[in-house]
Amino acid sequence: MVLLELEYMSEVGRSALRAQDVLRKLEQELGVAVCDLPFADVARAALDEKWTRDPFDRIIVAQARLNGLAPLISSDEEIAEHYPRTVW
Repeated sequence: MVLLELEYMSEVGRSALRAQDVLRKLEQELGVAVCDLPFADVARAALDEKWTRDPFDRIIVAQARLNGLAPLISSDEEIAEHYPRTVW
């Protein structure tokens, strides 16, 4: 879902980089990888994220929670307010 949101942000001019370019850079420089949790499990967990109507935010936060409360890199203040392991 993060890749889809990054691509959307590129398409609307909010990011200069395409999603695949961001992912490649993160993989090479920080060893970041795409999580392999089943999307159906993440979608079910997102049903409990009732603090926003934004489907991207619901899925992204649900995935972090489901992944053992993994750190979540985001500059979104609303996400940080509702997910205590937000880093930025």
